[in-house]
Amino acid sequence: MVSRTTQVSQQEVLLEVVDSPKTIKRVLRPPQGGRAYGKVYTRPDMPHVAAMAARLSPPPPEHVYCLWVGSQGQMHLAGVLTLNEQGFGLLVFDADRNGPEYDVVQLTLQPTGSTSPTSPPVLLWKVAP
Repeated sequence: MVSRTTQVSQQEVLLEVVDSPKTIKRVLRPPQGGRAYGKVYTRPDMPHVAAMAARLSPPPPEHVYCLWVGSQGQMHLAGVLTLNEQGFGLLVFDADRNGPEYDVVQLTLQPTGSTSPTSPPVLLWKVAP
């Protein structure tokens, strides 16, 4: 479960999550191949989660990049990733507890206002079977 989403104006929180020996990093890759990639960072002692993606194409009109996190078959929208001109986006959000653990993290390109993830994802990380 995700409790709130914040676009990064919280550089201090971002640094606390990313720059720690306790940090857990997950790399998101394009399942269809390509140059885009992403990373999601968590810490066992904090509820904050940092997500980044790069080399993404601009979304078409009325579409956005959505970051979805899943655990035990339940998917939750973590937030919308806004890109800069270089195709880079950054999102910091708070999970509902310290040390969130996810089975799957995916970035999708979908119509604005969607309430569930679309397939195929643009970027994907999931627990190995």
